[in-house]
Amino acid sequence: MDNNTADRPGVGATTHWLSMQAQELVENQKVIQVDSQATIHEACDLLIKHNIQSLPLYDSQNRSYIGMFDLHDLATYILMNKRQHIEPPSSPSTSSPLARMAVERRSSEQVSKLSDLSQMNPFYSVVPETTVAQIAAVFAKGAHRVAVMQSEREILGILSQARIIRYFYEHAEEPHISSQELTLLDRSLKDLGLVTHDIVVATPTTPVIQALSMLERWHISSIAIVEDNRIVGNLSVTDIKYLIMDKSLVNGTCMELVQKVRFVQGVQDGQDRAAVFAVRPEATLRYAMTKMIATGAHRVWITEPQGAEQPDMSPRPRYRRASVSSASSQTVPIAPAHYAGAFDDSVCGIVSLTDVLRLLVENGPKPTPDPSYNYASMD
Repeated sequence: MDNNTADRPGVGATTHWLSMQAQELVENQKVIQVDSQATIHEACDLLIKHNIQSLPLYDSQNRSYIGMFDLHDLATYILMNKRQHIEPPSSPSTSSPLARMAVERRSSEQVSKLSDLSQMNPFYSVVPETTVAQIAAVFAKGAHRVAVMQSEREILGILSQARIIRYFYEHAEEPHISSQELTLLDRSLKDLGLVTHDIVVATPTTPVIQALSMLERWHISSIAIVEDNRIVGNLSVTDIKYLIMDKSLVNGTCMELVQKVRFVQGVQDGQDRAAVFAVRPEATLRYAMTKMIATGAHRVWITEPQGAEQPDMSPRPRYRRASVSSASSQTVPIAPAHYAGAFDDSVCGIVSLTDVLRLLVENGPKPTPDPSYNYASMD
């Protein structure tokens, strides 16, 4: 590999994955967007129908994009209104007629009111020639996706962490991948420092509103549901859109929401949905990536047998870690038995797409920063 090409964004006959241009990774992508005048309910319908986690908001009157509707925005909105109008979470099993009317009214409000409400995933835009290395710098600020813009009025596609990591994985055996990157793939999750024992957890009876508060407070996207020190489920920000579909779930428990979501997903596509994907600390990064890609998950929990060191059950991670869950019935490749986690295990860590991308960038060639490149969000 000519390492000099890594220092010239978008240039070079040998295309290292960090030098790939954004337009190459979103080629022929169909962009799902929502009109800024649409209701919150209509926007959530689109998220569920297309199994996506965010939508660009398009102002048809001015023919321009005005922001992004993200599930963290929806969570923040639900929390704000719950605190103002609905009974406190001390009575999670009840739902008064007044509360139901309030939720019905709010779900018919315009989705544009929610744009960047959480301030977690703002509308970042990049030009088609922007390289993956430059986009990784945007992701390092906490974003999970960027809009690749042909012009102010046209989006070529949405480039996500998942798309970048899938591309790397599919080309990991090509000559331009460095030996350092290949060595990284075969290191264990424990060796990479991902077994932290500092996990934000809930119990099956934790009220949904309390779980949403935890997501908002710690700026995370997934919470392990733990019972008797065993992981029994997972509540993700992707589950939140179903609160608009079934208003009674707002006053329910974490496990009630998760069970309802899995049931609806199974009815929609006829496939069994696993609630949790887990790996052991001895598993390699390559195995964790394989499992996430094969299942469509954006994170996997790291678990260990009962009797090992237990996680700190206080909801305070040592550092922010974003994760997004998804589910699929696809089969993961065969691997050593001791790599796979189990429902009887204790949760001791998490590996997310954010972690994977960070590790890949840290171990890849270091492009020379372009001081003229604008990383600012397009608000």
